[in-house]
Amino acid sequence: MEFLSGVHLSCFVLTYLVALVTEVYQFLRRRTKWTRSVLVTSAAAGLVAHTAYLVTRSGSSGLPPLVGSSHDWLLVLAWLVAVLYLILVATNQRAGIGLFVLPLTITLIVLALLVDKVPDASHHHIAFRRWGMLHAASLVIGMGTVAASTLCAVMYLVQYQKLRGRTSWLHRLQLPSLEQLTSLNKLLVVSSVAMLTIGLITGFILAVFRRQTAEPFQWSDPLVGGTGFVWLVMVVAVARLLTHREQSGRQVAQLTLMAGGFLLLTIFGLMLLSGGIHESAGAAVFSWPTESAVRAIMFGEGTFDR
Repeated sequence: MEFLSGVHLSCFVLTYLVALVTEVYQFLRRRTKWTRSVLVTSAAAGLVAHTAYLVTRSGSSGLPPLVGSSHDWLLVLAWLVAVLYLILVATNQRAGIGLFVLPLTITLIVLALLVDKVPDASHHHIAFRRWGMLHAASLVIGMGTVAASTLCAVMYLVQYQKLRGRTSWLHRLQLPSLEQLTSLNKLLVVSSVAMLTIGLITGFILAVFRRQTAEPFQWSDPLVGGTGFVWLVMVVAVARLLTHREQSGRQVAQLTLMAGGFLLLTIFGLMLLSGGIHESAGAAVFSWPTESAVRAIMFGEGTFDR
């Protein structure tokens, strides 16, 4: 644990930057065994340091990273993206996916520096309750799939331009086929709506019945309204995907890019404006109620203070 306690956030940020620089070098120059070794080593080292940082934070606060603070929540999301990247690099030697995935990972880490970092002590008694963890896990997986679908849409449009042959420098970029990207995009969009729906439903249940808060829950809170609106946008996107079978892959990618990009900008923008996912009273859809409220929801014990 002494080794883990010495890991700083800058450790894995720098290693991810090394991996990104290597990806850019491979795109501009050429791929070699040496550059691939540097790429895999730096990405793996970054993931190890990233994991160590989250474990240290969790140990010091006594809370799982998902419920510790907004800082930890975003770092978990970045960690999931980094895991996905390392898997893709290990299974596909030529794909230049890192040019899209690594900037997202680094951006999430930067966002984590701008939100609240202090764990909420009120979460200790309910951090391991199934409702709270289901809520947190579904939200982080949902946001991860939204980010992945948005990146997939960007890669589709880039690959489309490459195949049209109008941009010569894009021929250096190796990406999956349009058919693969379209299938993956549709799967990610449907999955993201399912996970976000679970997260929002459990969040609203916990929020409505929370008590002993400095500010009461308000449906008019910007974060609540913004979250519900962007969720509705994603539902509309899924409905179009399922009902308009004749849509081309390009139309699917454009729709996903608009819906997913709008959702990410709205959610992260509201998080920054409110100081984090635990700062706003209406952000209870991203938080947890008191232990007695959770016990009442789960086991029917006690009563709620409305």
